[in-house]
Amino acid sequence: MQAAAPNRLLPDGSIRLTEADRAALGLKVEPAREADLPESTLRFGRVISPPGNEAQVVSPVTGRITRAPRVQIGDTVDAGARLLDIEPNLDVAERISVGTQAAQRQGEIEAAQEELTKAEADLARARALSPQVVSAAQVQQAETAVAVARARLDGLQRARTAETTARTQLVSVSAPIAGVVADLTATVGALVTRGDVLARLVRSGPLWVDVSVPPDAAVGDRYEVITNSGSLLARLLARGRLTDVGGTRTDRLLVDAPASVLTPGATVSVRIAQGATRGIVLPEAALVPGVESDIVFVEREPGIFAAQPVQVATRFGGQVRLAGGLTPGQRIVVRGGMALQGELVRSQLRPAG
Repeated sequence: MQAAAPNRLLPDGSIRLTEADRAALGLKVEPAREADLPESTLRFGRVISPPGNEAQVVSPVTGRITRAPRVQIGDTVDAGARLLDIEPNLDVAERISVGTQAAQRQGEIEAAQEELTKAEADLARARALSPQVVSAAQVQQAETAVAVARARLDGLQRARTAETTARTQLVSVSAPIAGVVADLTATVGALVTRGDVLARLVRSGPLWVDVSVPPDAAVGDRYEVITNSGSLLARLLARGRLTDVGGTRTDRLLVDAPASVLTPGATVSVRIAQGATRGIVLPEAALVPGVESDIVFVEREPGIFAAQPVQVATRFGGQVRLAGGLTPGQRIVVRGGMALQGELVRSQLRPAG
C-alpha cells in the first residue's frame, strides 16, 4: 500500500516543513522591506495597430473552405506563406460566362476535328496518286497540313482540360506580408465570396493602446499594460484632446510588444502610475488570493510558516505596496506561496484518524 502523505499542519494552523520539503516546494523567503512604489489607477484601453502595419487577407474567388486553415491566431508567418485553401464555387454570372466560353471552346474543337479529318483524307488521296499524278512536294504539303490541324486540335483540347481543372482545383490563399495572424474569420465549411476578408496580419513593431481616462485627469508618470504573460511598460504618445459623449478623454500609449502578445482590437487593462509612497513593498507573486483578502505566508521561526492577511494599497511593475498586515523584517515567502496554500488545503481536507 502507498504510504500516507505526512501531516505538516500544526494545531495552530501553521505549517511545519523540513529542509527537504522547502526544496521540493521551491520556497524563496525574503525579509519585508520598506520602499517607494507609485500610486496607480487601473483603466482600460484598446490595442491598435499603427497605420500601414497591417494587411487584410481577402478571398480571390467565390467558393467554400473545405479544409481547416493552416494557421491560427497568434501564429507568425512569412510573406507568401500558404494560409488556407478555397474550393471554387461559381456564382450565376460566372457560370453563364463559363458556359459561354465552354460552348465556344467546344465549337472550336469540333471545327478543328473536321479540319483534321479533311486534311487526313487529302493526305491519303495524295499518297494514293503519288508519284504518277501528285508530286512529292504536294504529298509533303498535305502531310504538313495534317500536322498543323492535329497540333491545333491538341492545343484546343489541352486548353479545355486546363480550364476545367482551374475551375475545380483548390485555390491557395497566401500571406501578403510577414507578420502575426491577428484575426482569422475563415472556418471549415464556410462559404466565401470574392473580396471577403479572411484574415488580418500585423507586422512586428510597436503598437498603440488607446486608454480612456477622466477628461481632467493628469497624465501619468509611468504606464504599464497588463497581459496574460505579465506587464509591459508603455509611454504616453499623445494626450487626448477630445471628450466623447461619456465624458472621458482618450490618451494614446506606445508599447513595444509583438502582436502575438497584444492583439490589435483587444481590450486590455492599463495601470497609470503617479507619484510615489513609501511602505512595505513585495513582489506581486508573494500574494495568495484569499476569500476575504489576500494573504502572504510568513516564516515565524525556522521551518514554521503561517498565513497572514494583508491589505494591498497599490500595484505596479510586478510589485505591490501594502496598506497594512506586515512590519519590516518579517520573513515573507516571495516564491512558493501557492504551494504552501495547496499544502494547507490538503491538510485541512485530510480525514482525521
